Parts: sequence; structure tokens; C-alpha cells
Amino acid sequence: MEYDPISHVTCQLQQESGRTLILNQLEQSQTYAGMLVGVPDKKANDRKTDVDLRRAAGREFTLGEPYLIPPSRRGYKYKPGDMDRNREQRSHYPKEWERDPEWLPPICSIGCFCSFPPVHDQEKHGSCLTVVWYQDDYALPIDGEIIQELKQLDWDRLAADFEY
Repeated sequence: MEYDPISHVTCQLQQESGRTLILNQLEQSQTYAGMLVGVPDKKANDRKTDVDLRRAAGREFTLGEPYLIPPSRRGYKYKPGDMDRNREQRSHYPKEWERDPEWLPPICSIGCFCSFPPVHDQEKHGSCLTVVWYQDDYALPIDGEIIQELKQLDWDRLAADFEY
């Protein structure tokens, strides 16, 4: 992210296409903050990303459908091997209870970006897109892999135009 002299904060991102994106809003929370007990699996994480996309759709600057940067999914929470004991304990449970632990990165981020000019209707003022992603720590900085994804987003296809 680069400094934006108009906003007087570090909130600007140059896409590979040349388009400049401005981060208007960033909400972050712990991915598993509401999980009281247990270990997540693929099904739980699919539900979690759906809930986060619905939450993103309700954001103040969201127009159109939010976009999910597909999260990395891993079989450990903090470091490789830390779920081995859990897998071993579950081997004693009935087969229908079996599920493989799967973790998303611990921080869910919802970023609302805008850009000028608009992408579809030149009578509008600009375009915007809300993006959901997961990373290993709170921002800023935004994770380098996520920055690369943002730089390569098909903005013209995903963004919605707006007017003031």
C-alpha cells in the first residue's frame, strides 16, 4: 500500500493494469472469534467464508457482490504437526464423527476499495468493490500475497459503478 496525498493516509494500491485502488474502509476480526470449542473442518470453514461474505455485503461502502480471495487452508493451527494429537484422539471415535482439521488464517479482513474512473457507465463518478480475505496477522501491512491478488483482480468485471 502506498501513501495517498488526497486522503493523507497510506491507502492506495496500483494494480498491474494501471488502475489505482483506494482503500476506504478496512474491518478486521479474528477468524474463529465466535468458536467456543472444537476444531474447524472444511465444512465449517465453508460456512465461515459464506458468513463473512454476507457480513461484507452489508458494509457501508459495498455495492454489488463482495469478492472472496480464496483463503489458504491448512491442516494445522499454528505450525505443521500441531494437530497430529487431535487426529490420533479422533481415531477412537465412530467413523461418522471423523473429520479432518482444517484452519484458515487467523484474521478475517473486509476491505472496501474504490477507483476512478467508473468501469461501466461513464456518467457515474467511480467504481467500488468490497473484498474479503484472510491473513496471518492484523494489518497494516496487508499480507504480500494478498497485495498481489489485489493487484491482479479483474476490476472491470467485479466492480460496481457509483455516483455521489
